[in-house]
Amino acid sequence: MTLAGILIAGGLGAMLRFWLGNVVTAKTKGFNLPIGILTINILGALGLGIFTGLHIANDSASLIIGTGFFGAFTTFSTFSIESVQLLLAKRVMESILYITLTLCGSLLAFWCGWTIAT
Repeated sequence: MTLAGILIAGGLGAMLRFWLGNVVTAKTKGFNLPIGILTINILGALGLGIFTGLHIANDSASLIIGTGFFGAFTTFSTFSIESVQLLLAKRVMESILYITLTLCGSLLAFWCGWTIAT
């Protein structure tokens, strides 16, 4: 049952990432950074922080929501690709800014979410 829940939650997380990424990217066309994935990763970290801060004791729920939904919603692989693409395009400062904003923003968002929930 847990595996089916992870599958469904993962599908929902991936679909939401796709939709929200497209919406944010369309609205931020003039930016020099991949704002869509940056936004998704920070929002995902905030959501996971809130969920984690709730201290849900049900292991299945934790796997379904934490691993399934938030694991599929956030994306380290796309972040990695976009960071390298910026570097290959010799946009070093933008790459450093993107990496810094993603890592620091995600950690701060997770901490804020966890703090809000506890």
